[in-house]
Formats: sequence, structure tokens, C-alpha cells
Amino acid sequence: MANIIKPDFSKFKDERFSTEIVVDVPEFKLVHFYLKAGQKVSLHSSKSHVLTTVLKGKGKFFIGNEENIQVLNQGESIYYEPMEPHGFEAIEDMIVEAFISPNPVSKISLGK
Repeated sequence: MANIIKPDFSKFKDERFSTEIVVDVPEFKLVHFYLKAGQKVSLHSSKSHVLTTVLKGKGKFFIGNEENIQVLNQGESIYYEPMEPHGFEAIEDMIVEAFISPNPVSKISLGK
């Protein structure tokens, strides 16, 4: 059955970024990240392919390390290959949608 997917603007938190698992099926996982300006998802890697899209705001996206940065604006995406270190930091309040395939068997550790 079809589902309409919309960001939940009430998910922004002052203390740290928050996440919302939007779709969780064997083939992929779709996650929304809610970050206030200055909040960061630390560098991490996954055995899966990861496609991230900025749904709102603007942020710095890390590619391989935190010194290699690409700034993305609303509507822009970046693709990470399996095991490629990645993370991001909000320049403005930002909502990021991550399409992760295949769905990781174990929980991804995103740091704190």
C-alpha cells in the first residue's frame, strides 16, 4: 500500500540531532535526520549504499573525512558507496533524507 512521506518538523531537538525511520523493509531503509544549525552527524560508514538528500536547509557533507566537505542546499543529493566514511553538519536548520540499501542488518552507529 502506498504511503505519503512528509518531514515531521516537530522532530527538531535542541540538545542533539534526531532521527525518524520512515520506511524499514528488507530491501532498504529510509531515514529522516533533523538537525538544528551547528548539530552534526559524526563521520561513520555503512556496508550499504547511501543516498542523502537535503529536504530543508543547508549543510556541510563529509566525504571520506571531515576535511573533505561539499556544501549542499535544499534539493541537492550526495551518494556514498559502501564503506565510504560520511557524515554531515547543519549550517542552517536542516532535514536530510537518507536512502540506505540494502537495509543494514545491524544498527548503524552514528555517534553522539
